[in-house]
Amino acid sequence: MILFEFPLTERIRTLLRLEDVWRRWSHFLEGKHRYDHHAAIITLFELADIAGRTDLKLDLMQELDRQRAALLALPAEQVDTQRVADLVEDIERTRAALLNMVGRVDHYLRENEWLMALRSRAHVPGGLCAFDAPAYHFWLEQPPESRTAALERWTAALQPIRDGIELVLSLLRGNAERFEAIAPRGAYQRELRGACCLLARVHVDPALQVIPSMSANKYLINLRFGPPRSDLRPSTQPLELDVPFVLELCRL
Repeated sequence: MILFEFPLTERIRTLLRLEDVWRRWSHFLEGKHRYDHHAAIITLFELADIAGRTDLKLDLMQELDRQRAALLALPAEQVDTQRVADLVEDIERTRAALLNMVGRVDHYLRENEWLMALRSRAHVPGGLCAFDAPAYHFWLEQPPESRTAALERWTAALQPIRDGIELVLSLLRGNAERFEAIAPRGAYQRELRGACCLLARVHVDPALQVIPSMSANKYLINLRFGPPRSDLRPSTQPLELDVPFVLELCRL
């Protein structure tokens, strides 16, 4: 099954983007080739660009507070109290680490003048060639272990942000209501009742060769499946088949 995730608030959209960037950064960090670590540097700048657009630390702390309150409000006789206590402890530990961070997320990268010089060159297509940035070329020629250590050192201060993102999204995905559904001729609607829905997850069989697109408000979601297009845009062409899929609505 292919999983498609659709954030229903701007805050969750930002967290999903950052989660994806962190995963790519981790992938490139594990590589040994100079191009792996070049890609890790570019991904780090992407992380700074996204995180610098919002007060990410405050957003994460607010989400953690909200999820802590939701956990503590659960009836003790209906839940695993030890599991709830462990989750609350994780939230409080992550929140404390975020609280100890000073300034905005991109502040930690902006303090490194060498990285910021690279960042300004990276926005120029091909701007990090050896003749444009000889110091960077020299760094890329260092042993892989040395480059890996430097990359980990530059992002160490951001670990509370990464932990906060992973915890918020893990708790959100873990609180999902699951439905097996069919979209007649590729179209499906569902009313959103109860607590606020923050994330919709759609599982679909890849053999069907369809791609979902979604529009939603706080009352209703509209889901439409269409065939793949070469330009990657959602298809408006109606389907002639009914599409079975699994829908998960993640709430707090």
